[in-house]
Amino acid sequence: MPGDVDFFSVPDSAVTLVALTGDAGLTAELERHASAVGQAAISLVVVTDPEKASKALAQAGIQGVALYDLRGGGTSHHNLLAAIPTISRSGPVIGLVDSEASQIAQGAQAAGATDVIARADLSPPLLRRALRYALARKESERKLARLRLFDPVTSLPSQILFWEILSLAVRRAKRNKDFFAILLVDIENLPDGQGEDGPYRDLAMRELADRITPTLRGSDTIARFEQQQLAILAESMPRVEDIQIVAEKIIEEVTKPLSSGIGPEAINVAIGISLYPTSATGAEGLLSRATDAMLQARGHGNNLFVFA
Repeated sequence: MPGDVDFFSVPDSAVTLVALTGDAGLTAELERHASAVGQAAISLVVVTDPEKASKALAQAGIQGVALYDLRGGGTSHHNLLAAIPTISRSGPVIGLVDSEASQIAQGAQAAGATDVIARADLSPPLLRRALRYALARKESERKLARLRLFDPVTSLPSQILFWEILSLAVRRAKRNKDFFAILLVDIENLPDGQGEDGPYRDLAMRELADRITPTLRGSDTIARFEQQQLAILAESMPRVEDIQIVAEKIIEEVTKPLSSGIGPEAINVAIGISLYPTSATGAEGLLSRATDAMLQARGHGNNLFVFA
């Protein structure tokens, strides 16, 4: 159990404490604690099964924390611990145990519990610190996930997230016998240098992404694939001619002068296009074929697109 965690930037706003317990005595004590925590008001919700706990956490949003009563003995421990991963998908989980050194306490943290509290130590100050710690840790995990899944410069999906989205698109297309396209957009002659708002190269990529995005459909996905590359997934595109129109619009937007005036006017682009299922039927194959087509386009000159 951590000590003072006030350095975490978790606001003292209302917190929903979802107590997963069938102990009436514990419920009464939590009601007393909730009214004694000071500035941060606690709204107590008591449930008796994990599914209801997950729903209550989901309703509470980012200010919800579950206190899961794991006390007791016997063979029920395994079943109790098995519910933690499911509950923690909706919000942070604190395990209430007989002893922090017990096997179930260790198992709870291994299963994804943010923290454990020994029943004998439960008090208003400790409860408040535990809630702040749980919320701070969850917020930190959300920020790390966003850094992993979204490009911090353009706010577009990252290459990691694009792979996941593409894999799902392949499964959907196989199931529905559908058709889609991958457009790999490689941009050259980006400006060098550094300004007050960051590297010119990053500023240029942000501006180009902002220009290209409105030319796409709401169902399309655009991601920052590499430092100088964007990848576009166009699902359920009915005709090859429609994909060609998209590529032409992208070239038109990329080759316009940068409004910021930070770089050369002659930014150029090469686009490689692969089609499901004619180019390949798997995510890796589709991106490999799109890369080959992009290199062909680059080899033939500037501002061209090639179908794989």
